[in-house]
Amino acid sequence: MSIEIKKLTTELTEDYITFFDQVAFTDNDEWAGCYCLFYHWNDVLEEEQKNNISCDSTCYRKHLARDFIEAQKLQGYLAYENGSVVGWVNANDKTAYDRLSPDQWPEIWEAEISKDRIKSIVCYTIAPEQRRKGIATKLLERVCQDAKEQGYSYVEAYPANHADNVVLNYHGPSTLYEKCGFTQYKDIGDYMIFRKFLPSSYNGKY
Repeated sequence: MSIEIKKLTTELTEDYITFFDQVAFTDNDEWAGCYCLFYHWNDVLEEEQKNNISCDSTCYRKHLARDFIEAQKLQGYLAYENGSVVGWVNANDKTAYDRLSPDQWPEIWEAEISKDRIKSIVCYTIAPEQRRKGIATKLLERVCQDAKEQGYSYVEAYPANHADNVVLNYHGPSTLYEKCGFTQYKDIGDYMIFRKFLPSSYNGKY
């Protein structure tokens, strides 16, 4: 299987939308229409969605996803096989996510590293028939590679504790991170914090 990893850009917006409309949740209708906006969601967006009488929630989120991609607020990587998207990882600066803010999730913030740039991974979505084929690993490797080149000190992820199904493992399982050189930093109950230190970027070398 030949997999190509591409950084999400405005040129790939329709590929992204098609993946979430037609592929990502064919086995999980409950999450269909999310467009991977959960960690960007806030009270302002919730109110706008409720007051949007011309568009249902799925329609609203689809338009919002396009806007966020255009503004580079929604970032990550798409995995392609034979020209079609088969996977996605949502990875961005830790400060870019509303639901990761110190007010929303204080357990994942530590004063001693607050000066460091951290790239956070919040979600993987792999086509149902393409799971367990190493696509998430390839996506993670690309995140780490680019984060290092961009001068980040850490890549950070939040695998669930004792997750026993694909749905609960949307952060990626801890075994994925261990395989790629991450170590557990902290157990915060339902989740763990896994981090990978990027020494060359930390030293100012790219």
